[in-house]
Parts: sequence; C-alpha cells; structure tokens
Amino acid sequence: MLKMTRWFIWGLFSLLLLTALDQVLLRVELPVPGYAEVHEFYVDFRSRLLGLTDNDSVARMITANKKSPAAPPSRTAKETRYLYVDGEGSLQFVDSLDQVPLQYRRDAQPLSEP
Repeated sequence: MLKMTRWFIWGLFSLLLLTALDQVLLRVELPVPGYAEVHEFYVDFRSRLLGLTDNDSVARMITANKKSPAAPPSRTAKETRYLYVDGEGSLQFVDSLDQVPLQYRRDAQPLSEP
C-alpha cells in the first residue's frame, strides 16, 4: 500500500509540475535568448492540439491547410525525360540522358510531354 501511495503522490506531483510549466510557457515572457521562439511555438502547438478535440475541427483544419496542387514544371528540350530497358528487362525512367548507363543509351527513348 505504501508503494501505491508513493506512486500516486509522485504522479500528482508530476501533473502539478507539468501544469505549472504549461502556465509559465503560456503567460510569462522571459528575456532569455531563444525563449521567444519556444514560447511562440508552444502557444501555437497547444492551440492546435486543444483545437483538435472535436471531429468537426479536424475536418476544418484539413480543408484550411489544403493547398491547390501546383502545376508541374514545364520542361525545356534540354530537360527531356528518357525511358530505357535495363539488363533485367525492367523499364527505367530518368530525367536526362546523362542518367542512362552508357550500355543502354543508344536504345533510350525520349518521352513526349502530353
């Protein structure tokens, strides 16, 4: 019973210590180098973490953070992709002719852009 009481007291002490640290990081501005960045990160992290308690806010976070898909970069003639078959008969795709091994270069085919 004494061991269980010790665990309970240490658990309670740890919880109080974490709560105090939480409040310090939220409310206290210290003139310590690097503290401003830690404070800003913690406040943002805590607000996001506590904001995810209901399922509706999870969906809002996902839709708010979705970015429109970027258009693929257009390739110039110099940046033509190539296709070749290696020694095992597998198709290989590369971004330039320089990436094709010498023994397969004469059979490499440039890929056409859609």
